[in-house]
Amino acid sequence: MKKTLALVLAALMTAGMTTVAFADATNDNSLEVTLVDVTDGNYLYVDANDDGRFGSADDKFTTNNGTEHLSGAIAIAKPTADKVPTSVDLSVVKGGKKVAIPLLDEHGNKITEKDDVRRTKVKAEWKVGDLEEKPEIEFVKIGDEYVYAVTFTLPEAAETKTTDLAGSISVYESSSQLKDDYNDKELVTLNFGSEYGYKVEEFDKVTDWNKVEVVDFDGIEDVETMSFGDDFEFEVDLAGQGKLNLKWNSDFNKEFAAMYDYANIDFINFVKEPSFNKNGVAYIYADEDAYIYEVTADGAKEISGLKWDEDYEAWTFKTRTLKSYAISDVELTEKTVTEDDSSSTTEDGGKKNPDTGR
Repeated sequence: MKKTLALVLAALMTAGMTTVAFADATNDNSLEVTLVDVTDGNYLYVDANDDGRFGSADDKFTTNNGTEHLSGAIAIAKPTADKVPTSVDLSVVKGGKKVAIPLLDEHGNKITEKDDVRRTKVKAEWKVGDLEEKPEIEFVKIGDEYVYAVTFTLPEAAETKTTDLAGSISVYESSSQLKDDYNDKELVTLNFGSEYGYKVEEFDKVTDWNKVEVVDFDGIEDVETMSFGDDFEFEVDLAGQGKLNLKWNSDFNKEFAAMYDYANIDFINFVKEPSFNKNGVAYIYADEDAYIYEVTADGAKEISGLKWDEDYEAWTFKTRTLKSYAISDVELTEKTVTEDDSSSTTEDGGKKNPDTGR
């Protein structure tokens, strides 16, 4: 789901029909609370950085189709001439993210007063799939202001496939507003549909390993090498492998680095720790005098079998599971022990790791 985020909102009729239908429209309507304004539509906000706020600069994300969305804001189209509720396509949204749709008053302004939504309720009807918790009306921060909004969280998508969710969400004061023939249904209801989650790339079609997450290796019978940035390669027999989530980054791990404030450290992080069905050879292209460790929550861990390869001018080791790795300019005190626990232990409980670097 993994698991780049986006919502593509499709207008259902042509622009020409829309212009004719709303030529005389204003921001005013007879409803006190709506999800969509007749002239300006609305926005749906994604809490991309999971901090409980919406519309902030850190909520920027790029979807599976390569579209960048600033502040996590996705435009909701205004109603079309046939008065069908706007459709929200979730096909490029990662699972597990919370979204917020601001409630609007009859003039198209965001609602900030509790009394204005006291009688407002929200209902979801899912034809395919479901949410773990029902949508609700919350007072949330969007950008620089607190407003009332309909919020809900997409279920976690499976790591190697998309998930179906189709249905609608409506806000209402009386049950008559939920009927299909309700005159202003397009202002109080949003339709949701399609798949969401992770885009799966076929191995033979991957041209840039820096831009993929889930890869389908079905049908591959050879030993292949995958390159992740300029510093990491993995060579493995892919026969019978199937799908894996290979999401990775080189983000700085502040918590880990804080344990070793005397060192300059670079990181290679495989977010989902993908495990292959066979051992492969990992190549980390760092200086010969560098020190290489596995990153754990407790600190640096020795990598079993790590050695310098003169031919490749890289540090190599065998593994079937890709994790997170630290490249340090100095030796780090190890906080954890290797699985075979074959080397000596220092007085402070760390393990000496003379073979890890140099």
